Formats: sequence, structure tokens, C-alpha cells
Amino acid sequence: MTRPPARARAAAGVPALAWTLVAAGGGCGHGSPGSGQPAPRGTVRLPPSYQPRSIGRGPAFRPPPLGAAARAGRPIRALGGADLRCGPLSRTRFAAHVELFAHGRVVAIPAGIGVAPPLRRDGARVLGGRCSYPLRSSEPTGVIEVSGGGGRPVLGDLFAVWGQPLSLARLAGFAAGPGGVRAYVDGHRHAGDPRRVALSPHAQIVLEVGGFVPPHPVYRFPPGR
Repeated sequence: MTRPPARARAAAGVPALAWTLVAAGGGCGHGSPGSGQPAPRGTVRLPPSYQPRSIGRGPAFRPPPLGAAARAGRPIRALGGADLRCGPLSRTRFAAHVELFAHGRVVAIPAGIGVAPPLRRDGARVLGGRCSYPLRSSEPTGVIEVSGGGGRPVLGDLFAVWGQPLSLARLAGFAAGPGGVRAYVDGHRHAGDPRRVALSPHAQIVLEVGGFVPPHPVYRFPPGR
């Protein structure tokens, strides 16, 4: 399946979730569950019980891409104590994929995290801005681009740049219940503080509060990411 350019996707109103499902193995080219047709090599077949999830209603499910510090291009303190600085756009070292769910619905991860305005856009894609941080998103797909030096970024750093809270008790605009915020990496449960989850090359990271959503174990990254 050929992925249309960002401008075409935005014009068609294709939600980020649809492309998440395609990339995770729910798109064309797969044998349908129960069809008896094998999936091509390199793809992932979703279980017959899988149900697509839509973005929830209300502003908490569509948080803005920037907090006050990133909007102003100010240094932001990373979880390890170093400052994350906004500077000229640098080459992406690697990418990770992050998905958020609250009460069984998708929490959208917007394009433009880590890019200070004014932004340059091509449809839904953010091409650049006044400056950018070493953690950023250029499309509303959950793909997080990591650039800069050889540091070891974690989810807490991403949420600090994003300007959204993350802890065992809170995920962005949602308070966690008795079970706390649940984190999964490549389909496996991560115990402990979700802020400490590493943003490593091609990691597939899922955070949830409320009802359980079976986490995707893999994400098919675009070429070159």
C-alpha cells in the first residue's frame, strides 16, 4: 500500500489512528482473520478479536503539541538533569513509536512536539520552525524523532518537551486509577516509573490508563526512520 503524502492525508481527513493500524499490520496486503490466507513476510497479522480504537472526544484526547517552555524555545530540564535545548534542526538519529490510550480510546500525539513556532507545514506534516529540540514529532502518527548527541532519552524527557504530565498517577490530561499508568514496550509490560521507559531505536511503546487495550508489539516504520 502506497502511503499518500501528508497534504493528501490531511485533505482526506485520515486520522492518525488509521495509519497507526496500517503501520502496525492492520492495513492492506494482509490475509483477513479467518480467511486462511497467510500474511506476507515482514507483516503482522492482527488477532481476530482485535477492534480498532478511535480518538476520544474532548480536548484531553487531543492535547496541544507545545507547552509554554517549548513554545518560547527555552531550555527544558531532562529527567537525568541535563538541559534539552532548542536549536537548528539536526539529522534524526533514530525513531521510536508511542501510543497513548485512556479509557479504551486513543489520545492523539500531535505533530509539532519539540518544534518552536512559527512552524513550516506541508499539510499535517511539520517541516520545521524557529528551532527544534532533540525529541520531536513531525507527523500526527506517534513517531518520535530523536536527534542530537549520543544521550539516552526516556519518555519523561519527551513529555517534558511536550509540556504534558507523566507519572505513575497521571498520563497527560488523565488521572490514573488504582492500577496506575501501565507501560508496554514491544508488547511486554514495563514495571515501574513510566518516565524511565527508554526511547530506543524502533521501540514500540504503549501507555494506558483505564480499561486495558491489547498493546501492539511492533510498528512498521517509514523507510529511513
